[in-house]
Amino acid sequence: MSRAIVVRVSESVVRTVHVEDGVQSPLEMLPILPPDRQAEILAKELEGLGFQREGDVCSRTEADGVEVSIDLKGSTVSVKLGANAALEESLERQTRSYDDARDRESVEGNLRDQVIAELDERLTERTEALRRQVTQQLERKLGDLRTELDGAIGRATVEALTERAKQLGAVESVHGDEAGNVTIKVKL
Repeated sequence: MSRAIVVRVSESVVRTVHVEDGVQSPLEMLPILPPDRQAEILAKELEGLGFQREGDVCSRTEADGVEVSIDLKGSTVSVKLGANAALEESLERQTRSYDDARDRESVEGNLRDQVIAELDERLTERTEALRRQVTQQLERKLGDLRTELDGAIGRATVEALTERAKQLGAVESVHGDEAGNVTIKVKL
């Protein structure tokens, strides 16, 4: 005679996950002076914006955790953001078995495998949600950063043009307008 047996399985999972997203893009500077000199001028502008120079790289970590790194030799900017999270999930399932003890172990094993698979799926979904959140935060930051870097590159370009003009003759005046146009008057 078979009797009904309730099989109950309970599993918990705790994982610490780290997600990271980043982007790298070229800096667009006109080749006015030799690359080493242009890199020095840009580095000076970046240091004025709070970047720390270490060799050929200027870097800064924003208050929100965004890491900005500018390779002066390679003329590239890299921006990355990471986040850590401790994820916890628990799940309990039960089913009935009407057979002997050996079948009960098989039913329990199958139920446990289902619970573990569902927990893994939940954690994967939560990790992906965290990754999307990091990507969105990085995208919002890129707009502000692009404006700031464009300004630094613009000022570095004007300084490079002025230096180049000095090589041609005596610079009489340098005028810039709000549109970013620069006029350098040189006496040859």
